[in-house]
Amino acid sequence: MLEIRRRECDEIRSLKGWRLIYGRRKVGKTYLARKCLNFDEYYLISRTLSIIYEDKELPLHEGVSRIISSLKNGRTVILDEFQRLPEKYLDLLSTAYPRGTLILLASSLGVINKVIESNSPFLGLVVPYRMGIIKFSDALLSVRDPYKALLFRDPWITEHANDWDYVKRNPQSFYYITKGLVGEVFQEEERKLTQIYEAILLEVSEGMWNSTMISAKLQSRMDINPSKVSSYLTTLFKMGLIKKIKVYKGGKGSEWYYDLDSPIMSVTFYAEAKYRISEGVKSVDLTYPISKEIQFAIGEMLAEYYDAELAYTPQGDIDIVLSRKGKPFIAYELKNKFTESETRRAIERIRDFGIPRAGLVGILEEPPKSEDSIGPDRLMEIADVIGEKIKSSD
Repeated sequence: MLEIRRRECDEIRSLKGWRLIYGRRKVGKTYLARKCLNFDEYYLISRTLSIIYEDKELPLHEGVSRIISSLKNGRTVILDEFQRLPEKYLDLLSTAYPRGTLILLASSLGVINKVIESNSPFLGLVVPYRMGIIKFSDALLSVRDPYKALLFRDPWITEHANDWDYVKRNPQSFYYITKGLVGEVFQEEERKLTQIYEAILLEVSEGMWNSTMISAKLQSRMDINPSKVSSYLTTLFKMGLIKKIKVYKGGKGSEWYYDLDSPIMSVTFYAEAKYRISEGVKSVDLTYPISKEIQFAIGEMLAEYYDAELAYTPQGDIDIVLSRKGKPFIAYELKNKFTESETRRAIERIRDFGIPRAGLVGILEEPPKSEDSIGPDRLMEIADVIGEKIKSSD
């Protein structure tokens, strides 16, 4: 099994006292908690609301009583799938505080309300920590290949695919997996709202990148009130299903570019939106979504390296813009390989947009000379520098 060293291991280890580690399914919460944290007992709340401990299945009340007893004896306890715990047990669990250490793992957005709402018995007792997918630089350090690093940002995929070609040959299978993974995030929502959220994810995956575009498509297909789309996007962002990238417009107002947070989800949802692979279509071209995702992943890594903010200019077709305090200081064109004419046009576009420096990123080979030319070796060096910076800050 491929193992990627993740910065989250040190982050969750540094948390003190009772804590809640939450995020959508299969981002590695359970694996990292069991691998990185010192604990005495691990409990899992099953779908049938029993509690599994070691090889035993306990009635819920008995399991909770056992957890409380362990905490009062100063032990460290992991309670997995915490979102399944009925609220009436929260008061019981809170009676053990501050003795022992309770580590809660959960897979839905609504669970955060269990610990931070004003009437929650856990308010002030538990520190929440949201876990997302693997950072691109962490994956790149482990696999030493940009495209594989992109794929393996979702840790579950390492057991099912070696590269993007495997995904291209089996798009329907991977679409069903990714669709299922978001299902539990939506379990607390009514069916109509779940359909709206899934429709938005499909539209975003196909390139509908701002709220106006998404509103227009949904209004024509589902008769949705356009004024509500922004709030739906905000909810999806909080769920960790989409990300927001600032659009650089040359000082002419502000706007957000929306994209799916997970590369494998973005690619498979695109395949469904474009080709309807759920209906049996097997021949798909996934060049567009993979290119888009590698662009943003490398952009996020460069932003972290330069301590800058990532922006994008869809109108000017500039792949990566880095800014500080709202002012761009460099932009990059990104390609697998560059021709002379592509190099010239890319630098001219960046200059025409008023950005002071123009750089080139060659994913598979060294790019031509520019004010900041980054090839495969330099990408690895940048990932190394970020890794060392994280270690030194621990």
